[in-house]
Amino acid sequence: MQRLSLRAQVFLAILSVALMSAGIVGLAARTSLVTAFERYLSSLPTPTGQGRRGMGRMMLSAAEQAFVSGVDRSVLLASVVAVFVAAVVAVGLAAYLARPIRRLEAATHGLAGGDLEHRVEVDGPAEVASLGDSFNRMADSLAQAEELRRRMTADVAHELRNPLAAARAQAEGMADGVLPRDDTRMASLVEDLAHLSSLIDDLQELASAEAGGLSYDMREMDLVELVARESERARALLKPGVELAELVAPDGEVRVLGDERRLAQVLRNLFTNAARHTSEGSVGASVRIDGDRAVVRVTDTGSGIDPGDLAHVFERFYRADTARASDTGGAGLGLAISRAIVVDHGGAVFAESAPGEGTTVGFELPLA
Repeated sequence: MQRLSLRAQVFLAILSVALMSAGIVGLAARTSLVTAFERYLSSLPTPTGQGRRGMGRMMLSAAEQAFVSGVDRSVLLASVVAVFVAAVVAVGLAAYLARPIRRLEAATHGLAGGDLEHRVEVDGPAEVASLGDSFNRMADSLAQAEELRRRMTADVAHELRNPLAAARAQAEGMADGVLPRDDTRMASLVEDLAHLSSLIDDLQELASAEAGGLSYDMREMDLVELVARESERARALLKPGVELAELVAPDGEVRVLGDERRLAQVLRNLFTNAARHTSEGSVGASVRIDGDRAVVRVTDTGSGIDPGDLAHVFERFYRADTARASDTGGAGLGLAISRAIVVDHGGAVFAESAPGEGTTVGFELPLA
């Protein structure tokens, strides 16, 4: 069964209301006027005598009939005028309502066809304008998601290409006899394959984290003890001349509910990034209580991060180093995985930095 368009429905609705309104008002006016007219004529003085009274009654009926006919004509004419005016208004209103919806319909067809840049003009009634605004926001989200997908595909290909190409070159060189098959060469090949395997593991873990597929063993634990242990382990990552600052923490325990292994993974990612970007000065951590939250901060005295890059440091594959040199960073997955873990614990991540003044990256968790 074919459905009526919005324009036809609005037109018929207004026309029906106009017809019913004209009919009801006309009937009420006719009844009221006829009754009032009868009372008026009945109140007029009549000559005495039987014959005059009959003539008066005949004259009353004739006058009443003429008046009712006039009222009927007036009601009919008013109804016709009202229906005509209503039809004109209905056509205009239906067109006004249908125009932005037709634009939305055309935009959805364009979006379904792959035109992610198509947007609609926000106008019309409040509800229709809100619908148009929602459509534009949806289109923006889809465009951003598509751009992220393209960038992720390019980043994955880039990150996999380097270790795979290095391993292949060494394997082919040894197979052709160009490179010696000694322990050094084999160790280099194993290192390339290990890097490739680690990258694949990180990709799989990130996919699981974003899909909510990570498993957690949630227990009450002391966050100060965990940060102190991971801080000491980070000492081996520091470059020569970089010191490990003393842990700043409150006296006693800071109890949170979490997976110790996963939170340790987060801290290792933070310390690894801090150590990688600090060539002089120090790297340190702190724990404090802020209301009902525990706040952990890992601070370095490295080169810092530009304000334009700071908002993106927790995005997957994002690196401020656009050249993606191996000595200035990893694949850009560690912080994205860390954010997913912290969010799964009911917390939030943050980053603070200024170029040349070092960086602070941390997270906060609800207290147990």
